[in-house]
Amino acid sequence: MSMKKTIISVISGAVAGGMIASVMTLGAVVLIDKEDFLNKPSSYVSYSENDFAMLSGEAENKKEELSVEEIAKRVGPSIVGISCTSIVQSYFGAQQSESGGSGIIIDDKGHIVTNYHVIDGSSKIKVKLTSGNEYEASLVGGDEKTDIAVIKIAANEELHVATIGNSDEVEVGALAVAIGNPLASELFGTVTAGVISGVNRTMTVGQRDMNLIQTDAAISPGNSGGALINKYGEVIGINSVKLVDDAAEGLGFAIPMNEAVPIIQDLMKYGYVKGRPMIGVSVREITRELAYYNNLLVEEGLYIMSVTEGSGAEKAGLQRGDIITKFDGQKVTTATQMNKIRDKHKAGQSVNVTILRGNVEKNVKITLTEDLTGKKK
Repeated sequence: MSMKKTIISVISGAVAGGMIASVMTLGAVVLIDKEDFLNKPSSYVSYSENDFAMLSGEAENKKEELSVEEIAKRVGPSIVGISCTSIVQSYFGAQQSESGGSGIIIDDKGHIVTNYHVIDGSSKIKVKLTSGNEYEASLVGGDEKTDIAVIKIAANEELHVATIGNSDEVEVGALAVAIGNPLASELFGTVTAGVISGVNRTMTVGQRDMNLIQTDAAISPGNSGGALINKYGEVIGINSVKLVDDAAEGLGFAIPMNEAVPIIQDLMKYGYVKGRPMIGVSVREITRELAYYNNLLVEEGLYIMSVTEGSGAEKAGLQRGDIITKFDGQKVTTATQMNKIRDKHKAGQSVNVTILRGNVEKNVKITLTEDLTGKKK
């Protein structure tokens, strides 16, 4: 009997059609340059204008190990509950949907980091602090690709800012503490403890490959966007996804903070991730069946379904029906392979692409343009 394995987002931001009005969906587990802040001489450094504080590697030997109880007291007030209201269309017309998740306070100006899917599609966002007070939040910026978003509140009380740790120094077997809001606000501020079970885990979430930290600290619906914390009380990850498997338990994952920080910085500064390269094509991976029914001359490659107007691909002359066989000199058979090669470049750089058009092979040069997804007009 085959094992049933499913990666789930332990928050559902959107609601499928056919649900009744005022549906509550439990949200929450889904699913920067980092050297710039890890190698500063002072014990504490901050991103421009003190946007949020980060602990440098130099102070590592001076840090005090904390008990789980001490971590809960120190970091707990930095974790917030997030509730979102969305309007969704169903068979019955427009319906109101409620979802929830967690977030981490990253500066005293009210900036809070969470998962993109927690707030995706929301018309109204509310934040609840450990003080019990609630505030309406505005969206600063979100990035669906990395599942990271930043929201902001205007609080009239002192905010407890989390300390960001160095996730590159995480070791398997080390203490891991998760703080979040499983089952939405019903279990606000829940603390669970375990160990780091693995690092650099590549998991496919949706259509994205994500590099994640694995932990056995319990992560449940509502934890999405909450904190994974090390023995020093530093946030080393954003709780993101849970692996549901008939044969396994205790498989939770978090986005490493060293990968999240540059995304957070861009979202705070620009509202989107600046400089990300874009090819400008949507593709479909060729299978034998696709090749047979469409009389294609190859059984491997990427079939171009559409070309984005104004993109480097359009300017290079790529067309629907072209088949990409090599990208930057490397054979590609999946969109993931091509995107990994693309991400090694910057917007404005050029790559050589080999395509098959009919029975003619062509080599073209594409200048990668900037992906403006999420940029506010």
